[in-house]
Amino acid sequence: MSRAIRERVRKKLVMPDLVGLHYRDAQIMLTNLGFAEGTLRFVESYEDVDHIVNQHPMKGQLVDSTTEVLLSVAKQSYLRFLPQVFQVDAGLGNAFLREYLWIFQHTLESLTSHLAAGHRYYDPRETPQHFLNWLASWVALTLDVDWPDVKKRKMIRAAAEMYRYRGTKRAMREVLEIFLGKRPSIQENAWPYAGFRIGISSTVAEDTIILPPIQLDHCFMVHIPVASDEITEEMVVKVHNIIKMEKPAHATYFLQFKTEEDKARPQAFFQIGVSALGVADLRYDEDEEEPLTEPVMPAAEKPARPEPVPVKKPAKAKETKAKKEKKEKKETKAKAAPKAKAAKAKPKAKAKKKGSPKPKKTK
Repeated sequence: MSRAIRERVRKKLVMPDLVGLHYRDAQIMLTNLGFAEGTLRFVESYEDVDHIVNQHPMKGQLVDSTTEVLLSVAKQSYLRFLPQVFQVDAGLGNAFLREYLWIFQHTLESLTSHLAAGHRYYDPRETPQHFLNWLASWVALTLDVDWPDVKKRKMIRAAAEMYRYRGTKRAMREVLEIFLGKRPSIQENAWPYAGFRIGISSTVAEDTIILPPIQLDHCFMVHIPVASDEITEEMVVKVHNIIKMEKPAHATYFLQFKTEEDKARPQAFFQIGVSALGVADLRYDEDEEEPLTEPVMPAAEKPARPEPVPVKKPAKAKETKAKKEKKEKKETKAKAAPKAKAAKAKPKAKAKKKGSPKPKKTK
């Protein structure tokens, strides 16, 4: 049993009031609410023909979506076409013949009802579910098997009208709105990144993105008003398929989801200051299992510096007593030497003064 069937089994629904409705309208109401089509039972009644006179389960009851719904429909029995004598027996309480004729009437009505409601098979809103693919082939439309029935019916109904302006942003916007349930915005002749332009746009790690040749005249951006974490990968693939199916063959597009930042994160195949040639290194977030999409260049490994070895200074040798005495004698001699020289110089100066002749006076 598939997951969708299990979910349908567990679903509880409130039985609607179907009495007084045409049995075709009652069947449509049941299918729209999630029930299967009801089982019809013909009864003789003075109510309007083909209208519901009784139902089971009764209105307001909470039942499973798989509960069989029995609908009693007002009909005129074929007994009225028989001779009077057979009608009298039925009036006296002998209802065997009337009930027996209901069998043939059910069989014939099942055939004539399809012929009478033949127009329903050409209306996407009322055609049976198994007829949707056949109806879609009339407008050259291929439906995804995973699409809900409501989206399939809307797509078939709008296909013929959208073919008139296929390849324009109006058609693409309407198709994406039917699929996503939210209206996207499309910006023509635009691209989120300017690329690498020296002197104009060349900030490292911000806009230095090397892009393939892109012509803005044939580019457009699709803004989806849904956060990237609120949409599955399968939905993203289907959105890409829809855009490729609706866009001109020569055009290039950029798909952008709703983000907190106005500027989209770079998704280029090479980015100066971030990407590395020949190296596939992805940063991992500790809280997430999947790696981040931004490639980073691994930091260059620097050789470890050797730790300095402390040099021990040699310990000073202890001076002995003899060396100390010798050193003190040298210091005293050095101090006494200038005094002795000064003492010798004084007597020589006196002797020169005594022996020197007086100068003669001249007239």
